[in-house]
Amino acid sequence: MPPRNWKIRIHDILRSLEAIRVYTKDMSFVDFSADQKTVDAVVRNFIVIGEAAAHVPDDVCSRYPEISWYEMRGMRNFVVHEYFGVSDRILWDTIQNNLPPMEALLKKVIG
Repeated sequence: MPPRNWKIRIHDILRSLEAIRVYTKDMSFVDFSADQKTVDAVVRNFIVIGEAAAHVPDDVCSRYPEISWYEMRGMRNFVVHEYFGVSDRILWDTIQNNLPPMEALLKKVIG
């Protein structure tokens, strides 16, 4: 299979952001942490986000330093390698504080 174009990877990230937003809509932290299916679905989408971000070329990342490329990759590594050690609070805080501004920034990248 030929490698996927990096712009498709940005679309993958955007789809995962949307999925996380839909899955957690109208939830509180207590609701989120009590719903293991939602937590698992969110973790899976963080993995997709980080994996897709890892395939965006360095020159593109350099042109858009306001996007947290390194942190997206790091979150993927964290949830993959620390699976049972992943804190619901860290996931929730990331969802609430870091994901909302990313959508507009990523849409600028793909025009």
